[in-house]
Amino acid sequence: MPRHSTLIPLSHDHHEALLIALRLKKGGPTSQHDHLWPTDTAKQLHYLKVFFENELLPHFKLEEEILFPVASKLDELRPLVEKLLAQHTIMKGMMDQISKNDSIDESMKKTLTDFGVQLESHIRTEERELFPKLEEAEKEGRIVLPELK
Repeated sequence: MPRHSTLIPLSHDHHEALLIALRLKKGGPTSQHDHLWPTDTAKQLHYLKVFFENELLPHFKLEEEILFPVASKLDELRPLVEKLLAQHTIMKGMMDQISKNDSIDESMKKTLTDFGVQLESHIRTEERELFPKLEEAEKEGRIVLPELK
């Protein structure tokens, strides 16, 4: 079943974020053909910071201010929204930790890997649990999915 038009921009964001997550988990490019992601950890750290500030934080804001309040109107989705909000908080905290420590050591590499794992888990939860339930509730007329701007 195709995504509801409201959720398509978020799913597109998720696709890009999953690539970042995979790269972080691998500690480098996704394949020999992935020339966009550096092998140097310091450059990966820089790319992650830019991605987080320019892409992920605005994405979180859209979800937190527009999508999650609509989802929270459904009793059965409140625990899931709370889980997703907690994941946002965890990832923001991890980025604070990453930003405060620019030393490239094994600890930083592990933190980058852990961030990739957290990001992937978060996206999978939204795509596999939240979005289908929102689409179903919208189809049943229990909510109206807002336009995301």
